[in-house]
Amino acid sequence: MDDNNTTIRQKIEDWFDIHSDEMLKDLGRLIEIKSVKGPAAPGAPYGLVSREALDLVTSMLEERGFEIDMFEDIVISTDLGPAPPKMGILAHVDVVSAGEGWDTDPYSMTLKDGTLYGRGVCDDKGPSIAAMYALYCVRDIYPELKHGFRLILGSGEETGCEDIRLYLASNTPPPNVFTPDGSYPVINVEKGRAAVFFGSSWEKDETLPRVIAITGGSTLNIVPNRAEAIIEGISMKDAEMYCMVSSAQTGAVITVHGGEAGLVITAEGKATHAATPEIGLNAQTALIDMLSSMPFADSKGIQHIRALNRLFPHGDYNGRALGIAMDDEESGDLTVNFGVLRFTETDFSANFDSRTPACADKVDLIGMIRTTFDRENITLTNSVTSECHHTPQDSQFVRTLLQIYEDYTGDTGECLKMGGQTYVHDIPGGVVFGCRPPESENNIHGANEYIDAQQLIVSAKMFAQSIIDMCG
Repeated sequence: MDDNNTTIRQKIEDWFDIHSDEMLKDLGRLIEIKSVKGPAAPGAPYGLVSREALDLVTSMLEERGFEIDMFEDIVISTDLGPAPPKMGILAHVDVVSAGEGWDTDPYSMTLKDGTLYGRGVCDDKGPSIAAMYALYCVRDIYPELKHGFRLILGSGEETGCEDIRLYLASNTPPPNVFTPDGSYPVINVEKGRAAVFFGSSWEKDETLPRVIAITGGSTLNIVPNRAEAIIEGISMKDAEMYCMVSSAQTGAVITVHGGEAGLVITAEGKATHAATPEIGLNAQTALIDMLSSMPFADSKGIQHIRALNRLFPHGDYNGRALGIAMDDEESGDLTVNFGVLRFTETDFSANFDSRTPACADKVDLIGMIRTTFDRENITLTNSVTSECHHTPQDSQFVRTLLQIYEDYTGDTGECLKMGGQTYVHDIPGGVVFGCRPPESENNIHGANEYIDAQQLIVSAKMFAQSIIDMCG
């Protein structure tokens, strides 16, 4: 690092020595807003609470003297330096639902032993606040940028990134963009995605013993940590035996108790992001595995349950049973998360989320899935797909970010790939930079989401350095 960069680095360090506590307080204010997408309302396409989060960061920026452009009540942006901007940071202030299993209040940020806990501290409210404070820092210590910078904050990332697609349809992004919505050092490959919806129906059959209902999962892109079934015609003693055996086989905690309509069987697993299903424990597939082994009377309902068990066997995270397992060196393995299931006495509807490598872009993946479903008398009702995203690792932007990472952490900078999709997925040259350590999930989309407080502060420093290095 040359003398000029050393001086800039010291100015950044000094600035954050003064403002870090303030940054964490602002993050705490944002965490308190339960910005999960809700019903559309006037001026709030993604719900009043999502709009509240967007309004809060707007007010924070305006209090610092920044002018805000609001796009369609779903995305805000602000610029620093001369137009047009050469670099941008894209982040989001919406979150997934809290779910169960938290040791702290998910909507009240907790600092314990240097670690921050709360829904969004890592994905992506913490990084959003870090990017905002990087902007404040650069404005204060390096006011005369040669090239412009743009900060863009959205409110619909967790539900499909419709917000940023609409924004990009009428706004040209800067030529160099990163999102702090993943891990370090730099992620330059994001897998494609297939979201598949399917189901079937049949005539009601009350022959005993039978399954009355199954409810599993809440969101397509989260590994279900809980699933529940209602059965009748099997004794409590026998049901307890099946629960005990299945718990041992699958690793899920499966229990049974009496209910008004019959016995209620509950499976509990571990939630995680659908992009990494192998580090979670799918309670839904564990429950279906057990139900498939139980002596229910033959019916269309149990036939479909057993078909689902064949298609999504517990522990199959790569789509082998679906016949779509594939991988390549550039982008890794295909993964599958059986996300949501609603099963009644006369029908079921379900979905799964697949993160797909580059080689999947060259085949008719949906056609392959439809053929497999047809053999099981299951109807594929809808699907949404996207291709793999790749940015060359030898670009100036990527090299600059890797050097900053090495300078601030002392670790080797390298390019990585991931199954998650971010705001930059459809932006040429876009990459992920931060905020998690390599190979760390930080319980995003699960209970007890966390981030190391000092690491978040260091991230903000690196963001400031990247703005100055690219635009100064």
